[in-house]
Amino acid sequence: MISVYEDLFGRAPDPTGRTTWTTALGAGTPRIAVANSITSSVEFRSGLIIDAYEEYLGRGPDAPGLQFWLRNMAGGMTIEQLHSGFIASDEYWARAGATGAGWVSALYVDVLGREAGGSEVAFWLDELNRGATRAQVAMGFLLSTEYLSSVVDGYYWWLLGRGLDPSGLGTWVSAIQQGARDEQVIGGIIASEEYWANETSRPFVGYIILSPREETSVPLGTGWTYTVEAYEPNGAPIGDVTDEAHITWDGQPCTLGYCQPTSVGPHEIHAVHRGVNARSTLTVVPAQ
Repeated sequence: MISVYEDLFGRAPDPTGRTTWTTALGAGTPRIAVANSITSSVEFRSGLIIDAYEEYLGRGPDAPGLQFWLRNMAGGMTIEQLHSGFIASDEYWARAGATGAGWVSALYVDVLGREAGGSEVAFWLDELNRGATRAQVAMGFLLSTEYLSSVVDGYYWWLLGRGLDPSGLGTWVSAIQQGARDEQVIGGIIASEEYWANETSRPFVGYIILSPREETSVPLGTGWTYTVEAYEPNGAPIGDVTDEAHITWDGQPCTLGYCQPTSVGPHEIHAVHRGVNARSTLTVVPAQ
């Protein structure tokens, strides 16, 4: 259970959660049932919603918005339908330039991770002109094999440390296209024999070191790149885990370990890896 919480929530399990799920497993509850209960939790779904806000609107959720999406997901809304709601929104439309061409082009970049070809933009503009709603077009992107292959491949790298194999491609992508929830896919991966074998054999992380450890000072407009090293409880080095760690400044993400606070003064740099924490301070001074 420790590995599941670390992978899904970036923290160690609380005593109640650990006891609940360990007892359930000991009583014979299948791993898939436990996994699906965890991935359908408010905490996990809240993380999915927060990610969608950041990805498509460039901001965090307001409290009413978070509760709105949580209620909808509890009522059966899938992650793809959630993302469609953001993509089809007036706020996203405005961010994309408030034109059909700009909006479609933004979908290719934000959903498929590539630039659109002229004929591709023309195709979707024609669909819109024929009466397709923005939500329908968005779902066309979000249920495409191109998009879902990338999504499930990301789940494999995240949870299994490897890319998607043909068997997984045929199983999981097709399942989502036929109505399965991504939470069930993630639950299926963490309930698998492969995940179980990986997690019961990998070294236990006793502590991590965030470098530089001491206070660092930089001028406004610049930043600092941090690295994270993991160690077993006995001090044996595990290795550089920067790519796996979650590094933030004052709660804001540091992309690829590069932290660039946007105001002068001291800022807390916080790294989390497999439920253990390390902190440092980055002080920003006025631009030179």
